[in-house]
Amino acid sequence: MTKPSRLAVIIYPLVIWLLAQTYFVFPELLYIVLAVSIALTLVLTFFLKQPERNTPWWLLAILPVSFLLVITTYISLQPSWILIQLLFLVLAVFLFNYFKSVYYFWRRFDLFKEEDFNSIKAYGSFLVIFLSAADLYGLQSLLSLTVWPLFLAFMSIVLVIAYLNLTVEHDSLKTTWQFSTIITLLIAEMALVFVFLPLSYNVSGLSVGIVYYLLINLSRLYLQKALTPKKIKLYLIISYAGLAILLITARWLN
Repeated sequence: MTKPSRLAVIIYPLVIWLLAQTYFVFPELLYIVLAVSIALTLVLTFFLKQPERNTPWWLLAILPVSFLLVITTYISLQPSWILIQLLFLVLAVFLFNYFKSVYYFWRRFDLFKEEDFNSIKAYGSFLVIFLSAADLYGLQSLLSLTVWPLFLAFMSIVLVIAYLNLTVEHDSLKTTWQFSTIITLLIAEMALVFVFLPLSYNVSGLSVGIVYYLLINLSRLYLQKALTPKKIKLYLIISYAGLAILLITARWLN
């Protein structure tokens, strides 16, 4: 089973990328392609699982499925085919690296590197939060949709993604949910403020993503008992610098 599994991990992102290309010919099929892509993702994750490992297969499917959902909505808001192609490429690269680590985790644990997998999840989670926040602001401003259902969906995504990033760091389910809930409430408060600011959905989404990056990394370090004043200062500087540059250049990003 090892060789077919490895081949499936290589072919899967290519198939997703090829399916995505139908958007340029049949844009009305975008959400049908999304449904097919999600089904393939679930099948691959289930196919790779090993019974002797306790990690539920569906838990590892949540991040790529979330990525597919939010990037599809984001693509539907984009007028530039160049940007859309870039997003399809980012999606394919993420899916390949993510499922390569999942393959190592379940099939070749001797090659599995937890630090690399955590880094892939961290970058993927940042993109999911950015894209979902941008979807929230974009759908609300461009299509004049009611903000509250979109806001509740966004909070649900943040809660699940935060939990996924923290669940492997601490054995206590209660503690993990507590930290995930706190992060979600803080992000929700900030996200609600950006609803009423005259910024583009990309700027607002990136700002929310940066704050999530700060909160999730500080929480992870705390649960690992590795949080030090030096690391706090480093993440604060990175986050504040990112927000400052983003807001200063906001007029060019609108």
